[in-house]
Amino acid sequence: MFGLNEPANLRIMATTFKDGDPSYAGALGGIALGLESYHIFELKDEIPADAWAEEMAFEELEAGDELIDEICQTMRQVREG
Repeated sequence: MFGLNEPANLRIMATTFKDGDPSYAGALGGIALGLESYHIFELKDEIPADAWAEEMAFEELEAGDELIDEICQTMRQVREG
């Protein structure tokens, strides 16, 4: 699960966990772990509302709807491969 709000970096990290390091520069170059990654914003409905309000409401407000949509779309694209 990620909390990073930079779609390009999320794509690289999620791809690395799923298919291995796409640059082949790191220790996971070519090593597919097959791990599905999610962003915390995708899991909002799974988290109790009071916990979300206390821990994530400000981050959600700060990110804004457009960025949250881009983040969720990026994560879905990586998972769907």
